[in-house]
Amino acid sequence: MRTSMTTYVAVLSIAGLSALVSCSESSDRPPAATSPTATAGSGTAAPGGSSIPTPARRSKTATVVARSGEGFLEIDGGRKILHTKGTAYERGFQYGELIGDEVEGVLTTFPQYIIQQAGTLGSYAQGLLTPLGAQLFLPFFAQDELEEIRGIVDGMRARNPATFVTRDDLVFLAAIIDLGALVDLDVFNCSGLAVWGDISKDRKVYQSRNVDLMVGSGIENHAVVVMAKPTGGVAYVNPGWAGMIQCASGLNAHGIGVSQIWAKTQDKGIGRPWGLATREILANGQNVDDAIRVLRSGVRTYGSNFVFADRGDGRGGVPRAVSVETTKSHFAVFDANDPLENQALWNGQPYALQMPWAVYRADTAIDQIIRGLQTAANGPHGDPRTSGAYRNRYQGQYAGIRAYVDAGLPIGADEVEQISRAVAMRNNSLQCCVYENTDLELRVANSQIMPTGNVDACNEPYYRYSLDYYTPTIEAQPARTHISPGQTLDVNVTVMGLGRARALEIRAQLLVGTMTVSFGTAGSGAVILPERGSTGTTLQLTLPASMVTGTGKLVMELVEAGTYDLVDVSIAEINVHY
Repeated sequence: MRTSMTTYVAVLSIAGLSALVSCSESSDRPPAATSPTATAGSGTAAPGGSSIPTPARRSKTATVVARSGEGFLEIDGGRKILHTKGTAYERGFQYGELIGDEVEGVLTTFPQYIIQQAGTLGSYAQGLLTPLGAQLFLPFFAQDELEEIRGIVDGMRARNPATFVTRDDLVFLAAIIDLGALVDLDVFNCSGLAVWGDISKDRKVYQSRNVDLMVGSGIENHAVVVMAKPTGGVAYVNPGWAGMIQCASGLNAHGIGVSQIWAKTQDKGIGRPWGLATREILANGQNVDDAIRVLRSGVRTYGSNFVFADRGDGRGGVPRAVSVETTKSHFAVFDANDPLENQALWNGQPYALQMPWAVYRADTAIDQIIRGLQTAANGPHGDPRTSGAYRNRYQGQYAGIRAYVDAGLPIGADEVEQISRAVAMRNNSLQCCVYENTDLELRVANSQIMPTGNVDACNEPYYRYSLDYYTPTIEAQPARTHISPGQTLDVNVTVMGLGRARALEIRAQLLVGTMTVSFGTAGSGAVILPERGSTGTTLQLTLPASMVTGTGKLVMELVEAGTYDLVDVSIAEINVHY
């Protein structure tokens, strides 16, 4: 007999993990009412069979409001958090289907802003710049970036068949900053720092990134934090704006943080937009050595300074942070207190400000070849020390760090936030970020357009986002994809993470036609994920004899133990037939 829309619930007991915890209802999905039989195969609590204490339960305030494949959209206090997972195309499709309206908003806002700034001529120029800019930079896009863009467009069409967004629109958005710098738009000013070791709290790594860019374009209304999990890559968080796949800011699950500073030079040309290079670093990199390699080997566009930091993955846990200075043709790397900085002279006077356990940059280049090519910071022939970039942002960051060090006060996220606020450009503070690289935590402040006027990011609250919370990833592989009602399906499950130890639970559901079979809810017995490790189990899911036939989806949800708080999703296709 066919039972329509019936939900079956079973408690999965994972071998060696029998403790049950109570659960509370969530608006994401309520508890089900009845229970068929389900069992679980062998599982491991930690590598080598060792046991670890059950971590404290962690809660979140974000609520899931929409889903697409293995991706989902959350709202937290009105702020959007987009989760994408899978291949580049799959992540793009999820992106377009879930926040396509926000992408359309950005692409509607920019032309209006340009018209306000330049009148009808601006509108005409923008109409030409989009296809021209796209064609100029398109050859420098990697295949996975183009696949993600293709997915975004397809996802947007699934959401709204009448959408006006094209591939060229998204290529243009990914290259817009580089295009602006190439034509010498003077609206870019940024800063970034990293501290660790003897001067930081608990010797952890902390980093800042200020995006000092024009406020009032309208993209402020379309800010979105993207938590991405690329297949075969590294989970990362991109706090940006809808439709912009590049990483102007970001942190990955190995603790690599990105800070970029526009430091324009005469040595420039068409190349790979730097935001795509930083995206590649976050999606694949283990430490700053990978960041240096990717930037050094790429075809660069114009002068930029960077700060990269990591927590020491792949280096025995020894953190490292560097300043990187680039032009199209030149490349220089500096560690903290680097002797190479002693060569930075103006009329025989040193202008580099050095300190152990800290790196920081604004526009001013320290490398003398690059400094000789700069148009930023009174370059190439002026005294860099009299420029606002040097005094306010480079020297300002040094002075902020120095004050804490001289007072014997360790620097943590709160202190970095205060320094970041102090040096941000007034009337041009688009975004301010603070990274807790060691713990995979992120703080973001975005500017706002208000009826009473624009509000700089540095005057806004810093909201917290946890990459650590979402870094656990579930991968489920059914032993077979064809099964009959009443039979038992073995599903091999692996849970991996690069964050802190977690107590998690698995909820399995099989959706075929109008029928949903649920094998487990919160309270099923915790999967203990060790710190920066993995665990696995084989679940045995018995289908009810009344199961309908057809092609369906096996949805495996990873949730915080004792809650309905969604962490990750894995989906496999299953065919049910007699």
